[in-house]
Amino acid sequence: MMTARAVLFDFGGTLYDYQTLEPANRESLLALARWAGIEAESDLIQRVYRDAMRRVFYDYLPRPYYLHRDLFLDALIAMLEDFGVGLEPAHLERYRALLRKGQRRDLALREGVVETLQALRERGLGLGLVSNIDEDQLADLLEAGGLSPYFDWMLSSEAAGSCKPHPAIFEQALRRAGCAAGETLFVGDMIKQDIAGANRAGMCSVLLWHRDDSLPPADGPQPHHVIRQIPEVLELVG
Repeated sequence: MMTARAVLFDFGGTLYDYQTLEPANRESLLALARWAGIEAESDLIQRVYRDAMRRVFYDYLPRPYYLHRDLFLDALIAMLEDFGVGLEPAHLERYRALLRKGQRRDLALREGVVETLQALRERGLGLGLVSNIDEDQLADLLEAGGLSPYFDWMLSSEAAGSCKPHPAIFEQALRRAGCAAGETLFVGDMIKQDIAGANRAGMCSVLLWHRDDSLPPADGPQPHHVIRQIPEVLELVG
């Protein structure tokens, strides 16, 4: 247990499960494909999109800063190109509107998130949110999850001009937290972004590992703590 003054959280994958957004993601992706004239089965469309996203994600990952709307746009373009078609601007706008509406509808927080945030505030800890997400999507999903009242501040990669794991976004987060790195916990679910960046900044890194079929990898950046459920954060702070 450490004596912490602030606890910072990643958002997507940490406070909510990405799987809760899958229905909206599937609906909007299939709609875009149909508008573009693609008649392939839904499973094939999703598989081609995942492959395209994987390629684009690893191309973007080394960049110190990028807009996530650009990352997702490039993944959509790559998917459509794999089917031999292009992206129409009008289709893109319809897709984004459908996706936004569906994600707001489907977002579900992980078990114990609200209770944990309330308990941390009652202990007098500062709470911050640090997310690799664009401002508009962050505002949408925070409203859908009802989380804004629990945080002292929120920092998107767009506002920071920096994306995890690069140092600038963590440096800005520490300035907003108003405390030293050694007094700060950073809770996230991505080893290469959250854990690597928090470790480099000197924070106490906490990995939320929610897979039941495996343990965290022994190679690469190592978190100071591993938890399975968000409420376990309470056991780590004095």
